[in-house]
Order: sequence, then C-alpha cells, then structure tokens
Amino acid sequence: MSFASSDPKIYNTISYDGFARELEIEDYYTLLFPLTQLGYRWDADKTHMRQMGESYLSAETPWVHAKGTPFKHCNLDHRVTFNTFGIIPPRCMNCWKVVVTPTTLVQLFELEQIELQMNVPAKCGIEMRDYTPKFYGGYFYNHSLDEGRERYEQVRKAVDANMTNGKNVSVILKRGCTEFEMIKGPSHAWHNTRSEEYMLEVIDAFVHSPRGQGDQSRVVKNHVKLKWFLWAHMNGDMSYKELNGGNSLFPDYVKYHEGDIDVIKRDITISHAAAKALIKPADTDDFLQIAEDFAEERKIPELGLMAHALGADSYSRTNLVRATPLHKVVPEETKGEEDGLT
Repeated sequence: MSFASSDPKIYNTISYDGFARELEIEDYYTLLFPLTQLGYRWDADKTHMRQMGESYLSAETPWVHAKGTPFKHCNLDHRVTFNTFGIIPPRCMNCWKVVVTPTTLVQLFELEQIELQMNVPAKCGIEMRDYTPKFYGGYFYNHSLDEGRERYEQVRKAVDANMTNGKNVSVILKRGCTEFEMIKGPSHAWHNTRSEEYMLEVIDAFVHSPRGQGDQSRVVKNHVKLKWFLWAHMNGDMSYKELNGGNSLFPDYVKYHEGDIDVIKRDITISHAAAKALIKPADTDDFLQIAEDFAEERKIPELGLMAHALGADSYSRTNLVRATPLHKVVPEETKGEEDGLT
C-alpha cells in the first residue's frame, strides 16, 4: 500500500485542530473533488473548476512552491528529454540547487517561511522518492555556480537563525537533479555528445510542451500541506501535534497489557451492554454485583458458567471490584440513542 491510498473511511477519522484546522477549512480541492467524477477539473489559470480540457489544476504533488522558476522547463527537460532519451539538457547543467533537509514537520513549515521571506525561486515538501533517504526537503533554485554559492551562504544563515535546532539541519549545494547523477555519473563530468546535441535539436523542433511556471494556487497549497500532516504521522514524526492542537490525527487504541484482568473483563461486559443493548453502565454494574453475590451464595464456582448456561458469552468471575474505566470511553458512534448511558 502506498502513501495516501488507504480506504477513505480511514481518513474520515482524522481530527485536524489548530493551524491544521485552518488549512482544512480552506481545502477546497478536497471539498469539490466529487465533481471530478463528472468530468470537471480545476482550471490552472483561473483557479476554478471546468469540464476537462487540455490544462487543469492538479494537487498531486508533495511540494509547495514559494516562488516559480521561469528559467526552468522541467516537464520538457526532465520528463521528456532525460526520462525518454537519457540526455541531460544544457538548462539542467546550469541548474544549481541549495538543498535543505528538515527532520520534522515543524522544521518544514519553518523552512517554508524562510523561502517566502527570501522571495526567490524555491519549494519545500515531503520526500516520497524511495531513493532519497529523508522525509522532508527544501530546494532553492539558481542558474549558475556563482549564484548557487551566494545563495548557499544566505540560506545557511537563515536556517541557523530561524529553524528549530537550525544549526543541526543539513544545507548543501548540488548540481541538477538527483536522478541525473545516479544514472549519468558525477555531475562535474556531465557533457553532451554530438548525437545528443542532434537529438536536442529534434526535440526542440517537434515537441511542444508548454511551461507551467506560474504561481502555485492557494487551493493547491492548502491541500498539499494537509498531506504533509498525514505523511508525518505515517513516519512517526509526532512533532505535527504542535500544529494540530496537541492532538493525534487518528484515534488511539485501548491497551490491555497492564491492569487487573478481571476488572478489564468486567469493563468490557459493561461497555458492550451500553453499546449494544442501551443498558446504562451503572445498571449493568449493579446487575453483575447481584449475580456475583448470587453465585457466591449458591457456591457456583464461575459466574461465567451461569452466564453461559443462560446463553450469554462466557464471563469470568471478578474480584467484585467496581472500577470501570473502559465503559466511560465507549466511542460516541457505538452508543445507543438513549440519553444518560454514561
């Protein structure tokens, strides 16, 4: 199972709070998603939904862009030229990236603020590529080595001063995309052969691929940021609770490895009666006490034997302790409609 592909009922249990709730309220992408079944898509230019055409707005990205990169053409250069023909285009050889690696979701949001304040081409988000050994990343784009070195110094100082434990956060300068170096070797040796130069001319002459370097819509940003919360939870980064009102996204489970086992069994019986038969917990508790007294008086060795004889599930005799923590946390959706069950 891949990230964000579980049954929708699972995600319906998410509880956003605090800053995350503010994002959820304006997550119009999710709110209007059912219209996609009718052939509607978000218009990338006007940020409204229209019937499917050549261009539409997609939120299927892990990245939030602080500012666009007008000198880049990644769709043509990476997805077409490199992925299809194995050629590193000249534009990509002139792409120098300052890479920041946050380790928590809190740091990721702090990095986003740095990118916005610097107002230079940059993005940040969750690292979903299985060949990049990290959870989060941020990238500042430059089109020369000199500019890259200057940007590195600026980013390093900003990270140290404005991110939690900033001096421990990795900041480096690299050339081009990770995939290029993995497949074509060390970046200082990159070059184009004559046959590659010819193929680049062919691609330029016959392949039309519009650039999409406009500003990223707030509709998309809100949706993507909520996916960051889910990614943090999946990877055990509980720092996200600081931005979620101190709460977990999902309800926790009841733990049974500690505590008096007879008390636990008694509480399960009480909670089951409250949820299934609309019996008030206090009434079930009183009934069990009467039954236990009766079993003790008549020398019945196990209360469970008597319950089983009457057609009930087996119930282990307790030590007659009236401590009932479990029935007080019966989920609301499993309670009956009658008032006063708690």
